[in-house]
Amino acid sequence: MDLSRILRVVAAVAALIAGYAHLSLYNDGYSDIPVGNIGTQFLLNAIGSVFIAAGLVVPMFVAGLPVVARIAGPALGVLWGGISLLAFFVARTESGWFGFVDMSGLNPSPEAQLSVFPEIVVVLACVALLGLAVRSEAD
Repeated sequence: MDLSRILRVVAAVAALIAGYAHLSLYNDGYSDIPVGNIGTQFLLNAIGSVFIAAGLVVPMFVAGLPVVARIAGPALGVLWGGISLLAFFVARTESGWFGFVDMSGLNPSPEAQLSVFPEIVVVLACVALLGLAVRSEAD
């Protein structure tokens, strides 16, 4: 298995883990938070994780895709993971994320860890995939 395939699988699994954490929090009461449509954002994050994972693994099984189709998943993975991480950290500031201030640190536990660390993995793996795609196009 080549590096690109490994990175795609790792990023897809990490996205699904983070999405599971968001869905878990949504079901555990975040759906009822009236501030800033937080519940909707958590649900959309979970749904988005499935699309990110699919966008990462489908190119492994479809030959001859144009480069734009091969980089769409990693590019969206960077965007999805970056926004998720930004929201996590801004929600722990005084002004919060769209007015929503969450618990400090890596709370609620274990959902915070199940989202933040996999999201970091998604961003890093997808940046590496984009780098590999640029390098292969330059060759």
